[in-house]
Amino acid sequence: MKSSVTCHGFTLAALLIVLLALPTAAQEAGKKSEPQKPKTAERMSPDEGVPQKDEKSLSDADRQAGRRELETEAEAELQPYFNNYFRTLRFGPQDVVSVLVFNHDKYSMLNVTIPPDGRLNYPLIGQVVMVGRTAEDVQREIADKLSEYIIEPKVTVQIVQTHSLKYMVLGDVNKPGVYEMNRRMSLMEAIAEAGDVTRFGDRAKISVLRQQTDGSIRPYPVDLKKMQSGRGSAFFLSPGDVVVVPGNKYKTIDKVVQLLTMGSLWRTIAYPR
Repeated sequence: MKSSVTCHGFTLAALLIVLLALPTAAQEAGKKSEPQKPKTAERMSPDEGVPQKDEKSLSDADRQAGRRELETEAEAELQPYFNNYFRTLRFGPQDVVSVLVFNHDKYSMLNVTIPPDGRLNYPLIGQVVMVGRTAEDVQREIADKLSEYIIEPKVTVQIVQTHSLKYMVLGDVNKPGVYEMNRRMSLMEAIAEAGDVTRFGDRAKISVLRQQTDGSIRPYPVDLKKMQSGRGSAFFLSPGDVVVVPGNKYKTIDKVVQLLTMGSLWRTIAYPR
């Protein structure tokens, strides 16, 4: 009897294991029978050099962000270097320019200084207005006028030296005066060119005066002290700006001391003992 009971127990256990295993086997068979979806094609992007999903699966915003990511990082690394140039440069009086006409040296003009009236006397075509214009604009005009004498002239106008762009530094600096701006300059560079602020200058209350398009003058307050401590952003000057460095409280005290000293000296001379 005991052996038969034991056999029946083993048989029931085996049936229970088989019944539990049937759903799992059915699920695995279903997975094998399902057709596999084709993977999204990946390709190497010419902009980043990293694999990307097919453009059809990306939105325009995602695609543009991916293309610009590495370029933005590269620009961030070069930011201090390419910030010191003018995106648009216009001619002014006393600038030195050269006009080159390809294969026609007699029509070229080398190292010519723009006169105060801003006009160049050019062979055959007469006067050309230079002041306030870009090199590309002047090139088109000269080429258009020379086309009456030369077949398809190739004209290049380039600036050799810049003397018309200036800024001024006034107040409590060691070397106040007018300076030429031969490139885009920051306020810190301008102060350094002027010999730095004196001990009586207030670095936190510098003012940059800039003429507006309507002729009015607008002051721009700049805290150079905060900027030098790394807590402020760079401030770039525009041609014609006037940088004013006011005096600090020590300058006021120094003036009072000088007045007291002069008063004491005057009393000594006027009322000698």
